[in-house]
Amino acid sequence: MGSKLKGKHLGTFGDFSTFSFYYSHQITSGEGGMITCNNDEDYEILFSLRSHGWFGGTRFYSRKFTSYNKYAKKFSNLDPRYIFSNSGFNLRPTDIQAAIAHNQFKRLDKLKKMRNINRNLIIKKIKNSKKWDNQFYFFNPVKNLDPSWMGLPILINEKFKKNKKKFINLLDNLGVETRPIISGSFINQPASKLYKLNSNNYKYPNAQVVQDLGFLIGLHTKKISEKNLNLIHDAFFKIDKIN
Repeated sequence: MGSKLKGKHLGTFGDFSTFSFYYSHQITSGEGGMITCNNDEDYEILFSLRSHGWFGGTRFYSRKFTSYNKYAKKFSNLDPRYIFSNSGFNLRPTDIQAAIAHNQFKRLDKLKKMRNINRNLIIKKIKNSKKWDNQFYFFNPVKNLDPSWMGLPILINEKFKKNKKKFINLLDNLGVETRPIISGSFINQPASKLYKLNSNNYKYPNAQVVQDLGFLIGLHTKKISEKNLNLIHDAFFKIDKIN
């Protein structure tokens, strides 16, 4: 959220886009997320799906809805306030979540800018060190991309691959919290096998590299202190001493 390609926001290219408001993401409502679409028909369907498949759940807006009017005429024997037209879920945000997210939207540009500043400060601290010897690879945005960083994704040098688990544990013990870059290669996850998402057994070598060598650290929304920069610097360069 907040990233742009050729000046256009990501999430505005297709029929739908989804955004997560998990607490460590670009903005947060504590939990939950958002889906957007670009036509009224899809909007009506989504509005119903989020409320048990209930068109009555949209009764404050429903007279504007084409689908509502269609069902109201077809099922005239039903109370139009309580028409269940589809299967659905209970995915309505609470008022508190909505208020938090609404406030965070106002701060999105500011948060994006500060995360980018902190990203650059961390990379500069590592690369300008006397200990720097290409131990890590940092991702850079491609041409015409203005990214909104959620965190700082990093790949360790291939020569440290066998020591990655020890290194990640070391970082955590030293106070530098990490997580995988999303999930690495998702075809290795149990859910992928449960739902047979890769029934043709395709290979995804780049995703596997991300899993084998990658990790992510957070980017705070306040300027990182020199103390924490030094903490990250000292912790990262302990990778040379792991055996």
